[in-house]
Amino acid sequence: MIQKTRQMMGNNSGFTLVEMALVLIIIGIIIGAVVKGKDLVRGAEQKRIYSKFLSEWRIAYLNFYDRTGKRLGDFYDAANTAAGQDGICDTDEDGDGAVADTDRNALEVGPTAGTAFKGLDNVGLDSPVTNTPNSFQYDYTDVDGVTHNMKITFLNGGNYNYMQITPIPTELAIAIDTMIDGEADGTSGDFQEDAAGAWDPDPATIETARWRLQF
Repeated sequence: MIQKTRQMMGNNSGFTLVEMALVLIIIGIIIGAVVKGKDLVRGAEQKRIYSKFLSEWRIAYLNFYDRTGKRLGDFYDAANTAAGQDGICDTDEDGDGAVADTDRNALEVGPTAGTAFKGLDNVGLDSPVTNTPNSFQYDYTDVDGVTHNMKITFLNGGNYNYMQITPIPTELAIAIDTMIDGEADGTSGDFQEDAAGAWDPDPATIETARWRLQF
């Protein structure tokens, strides 16, 4: 009996180096697949934000002009009077010089009073689909699991109107810049860093971006 037990214990020599190597390879493949899967999911979400949210707001801007001859987000003229729109986007419904969520909401539903401006609803245009109750806002979760409440605003850069997106993490800004301009430097093309600087190398850095409009 003792001899038999010794023989059984002697045969239990554990894993060989080859077996351990195979296990490590399999574990590596599994980890790689998980990481790749997360990257694919993130990439799909970034493309969705571009095509279903940002691009749709740009199309809404163009369609609004086709129907009204006015720019979406042009609430006041240079004299800050309610009657005169001057082709310069400000998204400032109440004329207080600041953009709040109530001003952004007026892009969809129209102003409360005092201006000839009409929102998308007033001219029969649908607002872009988003994942929040507000059509001007989209919640994006970055690589670190932090959720950013991105908001769009139509503003003027002196020589052109543009759509501002803020806050936007660098990782998403780079992805959108590549989709629009074919490169991601943040300093040239139609999609740029709002302060005319390059995108920060830290993917979690919060940026403000602008997407130049045709008029």
